[in-house]
Amino acid sequence: MITEKIVISDTNILLDLLSQNMLDDFFSLPCDICTTDLVIDEIVQQAQQKIIDSFVKSRKLDVVQFSPSEFSNITSLFVMNSNNASLTDCSVWYYAKQTNGRLLTGDGKLRKAAENDNVKVSGILYIFDNLIEYGILSEKDAADLLENLMKINMRLPKDECEKRIIAWRNC
Repeated sequence: MITEKIVISDTNILLDLLSQNMLDDFFSLPCDICTTDLVIDEIVQQAQQKIIDSFVKSRKLDVVQFSPSEFSNITSLFVMNSNNASLTDCSVWYYAKQTNGRLLTGDGKLRKAAENDNVKVSGILYIFDNLIEYGILSEKDAADLLENLMKINMRLPKDECEKRIIAWRNC
């Protein structure tokens, strides 16, 4: 069950949700969802920008901008972790830590670095689990969507995805 602020990391979470037409479902979850302007800047396809912008305008997605001193802190985090995280990664990591939010990422290196910094981190499966728990998606629909997503995102945890697909199909 979602009880905290959700901070979206890496455009990969947004792009994965976009690829499966799941953004409406995601933004139906009962939580505050936000990201940083650096993440938004990484979305380069105009059609994708337009879709994301509609969620910003409807206030379902909050886009955080940083003060110069906050940006300095983010830059310091980046310098200390440049092998594990991009500046964009560091912006959401920093914000998740500052707000005690949950960082959503599909990036293993960022996950490890943020977890070592006591930040709550989850990935796309957390979203699927919550969409089912809140009755936004049926188990069958979730299984179909996750199976489709696995075809285009080879970095997903295959074993965990397959376990869920089997369990959801047997409900």
